[in-house]
Amino acid sequence: MTRIAAVLWSGTVGGAETFTVELCRTMRDLGADPGVVFVTYGEPMAARLDDAGIPHTSLGLNRGREVIRHPRKLASAVRALGPDGALLPAGGYLAAALRGGGYREHVVGIVHDAAQFTPITTYDRVMRPLDRAMGFWATDVDVAVSDFVLARVSRERRRGKLVRIYNGVDLDVFAPSSTREAERVVVGFAGRLVEGKGVDVLLRAFAAGPAQAGARLRIAGAGPVRPALEALATDLELTDSVEFVGLSLNVPAFWRSCDVGVMPSDRFIESFGMSTVEAMACGRPVVVTSNGALPELVVDGANGRVVASGDPRALAEALVSLIADEATRREAGRAARARCEERFDIRDCATSYLDLFRAA
Repeated sequence: MTRIAAVLWSGTVGGAETFTVELCRTMRDLGADPGVVFVTYGEPMAARLDDAGIPHTSLGLNRGREVIRHPRKLASAVRALGPDGALLPAGGYLAAALRGGGYREHVVGIVHDAAQFTPITTYDRVMRPLDRAMGFWATDVDVAVSDFVLARVSRERRRGKLVRIYNGVDLDVFAPSSTREAERVVVGFAGRLVEGKGVDVLLRAFAAGPAQAGARLRIAGAGPVRPALEALATDLELTDSVEFVGLSLNVPAFWRSCDVGVMPSDRFIESFGMSTVEAMACGRPVVVTSNGALPELVVDGANGRVVASGDPRALAEALVSLIADEATRREAGRAARARCEERFDIRDCATSYLDLFRAA
């Protein structure tokens, strides 16, 4: 039985964290014995691991210097749960610290964050390449979660192996429901409410067309810009058309309560787009922007629409085209589900990761 330790910075609910927990659960179902090491603290994701019967431990270290100062503590915890290999959320100094602490088994790093390849500050331009170089030395394999990320990593990777493995979802959990019977078409967004996610653009787009067409917008998620977004919705006179539902504890149910998904990312670079695939798996067409890897998930005109980033008019037109045509909406939803079955099944994803460790 292959024993692998997946390392996460924290138990904060996010795309990478949710994916890693689901990946571990699926690896266990496939016969492996995974565990999770949280560098800081594990809640609330630790509760999900407990429910799944997956062992975990938390180190209580702060990100940054504390990790570098305590490499043996990191290596010891990873070795205890993963004597056959470690799966890291990124390479960088985390991988270097793991090696420095004496961990000698196979190390696989997942490149989740495409934003690291688009530096903004002088610090980003100097330190991020250095951090990635440290990781490339310390990992045996780096996994890009999309072709978009693969193209950027391949410019710098000089040692070891580089592969692309798409993230996946549990297609038994994220599954279509029977046809919704509702007077108003519901458009859904699920994600962090932070700068660059384009929810402000979405609200302006919604006011410019979908709201006038009688649609409703449900926004699931939390984050620092929620108050500003609620104020914008009020200014745009959308209070009767927009609902902020907060963090959704049942994401499949959220998507099944919607008819169309939307991922309006603007300045925030999407390395994959878990929310998009979750909606697609539930049989919902999705309107996305031409941001990062999103066009790899949605085929324009087949299982959704792809529009330019930061363009509320284009976003409004794409949404209205699906809102107004139920037959097209249903057909695109079936195509979305089929694309997930072909490319984004968590079982295929977990098998590919296990193959990396077993080959080693």
